[in-house]
Amino acid sequence: MKTFKLENEPKIATGFTVPENYFEDFSTRMMQQLPEKETKVISIFARRKTWIYAAAAILVLALSLPIYNNLYSHSSEIDDATLENYITYHSSVSDTDLVNLLDEQDIQKMNIDLNLEDKTIENELSENSNLEQYLLN
Repeated sequence: MKTFKLENEPKIATGFTVPENYFEDFSTRMMQQLPEKETKVISIFARRKTWIYAAAAILVLALSLPIYNNLYSHSSEIDDATLENYITYHSSVSDTDLVNLLDEQDIQKMNIDLNLEDKTIENELSENSNLEQYLLN
């Protein structure tokens, strides 16, 4: 292979030419082409503030919902103990009044079959000293 030396060979023109005074006027032309209005820079902390505000709003909402429910939700239902105490201590309600208010299904639910033998009942009554109270009530 033949040795090749770059400096001895004739130079080939590239075909690209630079206009006259191109690099002297470059900075002024570049500044003219830039937009006059600067772009808005959004800080990382500004985006973080939005998340903090959102989290605070969710926290306030989560804490205020149970308070709102307790203040404005008044149930019209009465618990069993209150109803039982009312019926017990008001003598104007009789057993027949209660039976008239109940329907057949409620009465069937209250029916309890103990299947006690007569001997068991006799033993319990003979051992208990409050026999008179059972008979009177």
